[in-house]
Amino acid sequence: MKNILLIIILCYASLLNGQEVISHLVSNPILKTKKLLVRKNKSAITLPFFDDFSYNSSIVDVELWEQSSIFVNRTYPINPVTVGVATFDGLDEHGFARDYSQANPSEPSDTLLSQEIDLSAVDTAYLMFYFQGKGIGDAPQMQDKLVLEFKNDTLGWEQVWSSNGQTMQEFEKVITLIYEPIFLHNAFQFRFRNYATLSGNFDHWHIDYVKLDEFLNPNDTIKLNDVSFVYSAPSFLKRYEQMPWTHFKNNEAIEMNDTAAIFLRNNRASINIDYQYNIFENDIQIAHYPTAGPSRNVSVFDYDSIGNFEFTNPPIIVNSSVFTSLFPDSVSFMIQHILGTGLDDNKLNDTLLYVQDFNSSFAYDDGVAESAYGINTSGAKIAYQFKLNRPDTLRAIQMYFPQMLDSVSHISFHLTVWDNNGGQPGNIIHQQLVYPEHTELGNFHYYYLDSLFQMIGIFYVGWEQTTSDLLNIGLDKNKLANDYMFYNVGSGWNNSAYPGAWMIRPIVSLEEVILSAINEIENSFIVYPNPVNQIVNIISSTTDNLISIYNLQGMLVKQLFESKNNCKINIAELPIGMYVIEIKNDKDRSFQKFIIE
Repeated sequence: MKNILLIIILCYASLLNGQEVISHLVSNPILKTKKLLVRKNKSAITLPFFDDFSYNSSIVDVELWEQSSIFVNRTYPINPVTVGVATFDGLDEHGFARDYSQANPSEPSDTLLSQEIDLSAVDTAYLMFYFQGKGIGDAPQMQDKLVLEFKNDTLGWEQVWSSNGQTMQEFEKVITLIYEPIFLHNAFQFRFRNYATLSGNFDHWHIDYVKLDEFLNPNDTIKLNDVSFVYSAPSFLKRYEQMPWTHFKNNEAIEMNDTAAIFLRNNRASINIDYQYNIFENDIQIAHYPTAGPSRNVSVFDYDSIGNFEFTNPPIIVNSSVFTSLFPDSVSFMIQHILGTGLDDNKLNDTLLYVQDFNSSFAYDDGVAESAYGINTSGAKIAYQFKLNRPDTLRAIQMYFPQMLDSVSHISFHLTVWDNNGGQPGNIIHQQLVYPEHTELGNFHYYYLDSLFQMIGIFYVGWEQTTSDLLNIGLDKNKLANDYMFYNVGSGWNNSAYPGAWMIRPIVSLEEVILSAINEIENSFIVYPNPVNQIVNIISSTTDNLISIYNLQGMLVKQLFESKNNCKINIAELPIGMYVIEIKNDKDRSFQKFIIE
């Protein structure tokens, strides 16, 4: 039923938006390699029980939860109570659809089951949590529901709360008092379950701030006493999520944001908040905000009064000189945002980390797709605008095509590069016939250009379709790049009407293919085992090395700085084939070939 309704909605949407179609995903590749471990300590845990899902993991804390098939994330909710939520959908614990041939419109799907909790010493306890239907995901239908169940002293499950499907802009608080003797035992457990369409990433519910504790007075459930970040940390770049270092260097003023968009939520805590950010390169701090003093003090009033708090008067200043590095090619910086809050405030949600990458690719997206984008018109074109700050060579284009119900890997399209014509795609300067590649684990596929050429200024990459089939490129709904996203179904170029960022990344490099430099194997370092399939070991005669791995097309695929003369590098995500390791320092530069099998 849900699939039929979805098709009708999408067809109607395509008529309204000139054949643009947004499709829900049918899998979650982030969960494919994740597994909830078994808790070693088998004894019941004690009060208080608390989880706000603010940790940097897509799976839950095993010390709190015995069973889980949910997705911990920061991308699907709207205005969460604290950064990070647990999302319920129609996928299993590995991120796959549970049942493509589902007969009933709504069936049990995800479960989030607590560890055993000892309630035998309390007279009354309370369970509090917040929930939201849809967020930026898929709205649960009326027949769908989210339920809460308690385990009684005969080990049976009893439903104590439920909510039918609905679209919610705000999180709603639920408080359940636990005073019946059948629940106040030493092996109490609770679980959340959802009922959903099981054929894909449908019917989203999000829960946040789950707390179970002894009930002493009503203030226990009224005042959370917590200030938190709301969303993931932003890129410090004005236009891109990431860009090549060679195009950023000497253009910092035009590429950097002047300010950082950081949002806080005060959940009835003290309004006196300290804030700072720090920037690190290779674990060495290179910048700090504010420039005067350890932190900046602000008054953040309660969410019920002002909503989310944003630093606007004055804003958080980002100096264009905060990113500096001696390395000429690629570099990464760790940005750490820290809140200073009251002593009783939960500290787990008071730190955000963000890695600002400068490598060989331009990217508007954050690497995670929430939907898929396509056009159902033969001959349709999509074109993504990018801007070079210096002449450069376009070597490859990365694209992410999420696996949908029907594979389109047999349907060819013309990978296309255009020049600029007054802010829109102009003449075609390159085109080659390729096929969509559905990669494992959500990785991008590399389309290497069959001819290399230099470009300047603004250019566009995308495709021209050979059929009316939906190619379904990944759409990141948390980043907005619509000013640079163009489509054409035969009546001229238009900006995409769907907010988001296509997961398409051009790769540029001024360096020539490096294989010409290594006709003979150098002996200044040792690589073993060779061939390798997961971990490659490197022993060098020097320290403080920049280690780079290139494929045979000369494309940089991995890079790190190593202060010691030996290291282990995980290359499990790289495709099978031959590669080149380069070790560079202030005295030498040497290469060796190795094979991944």
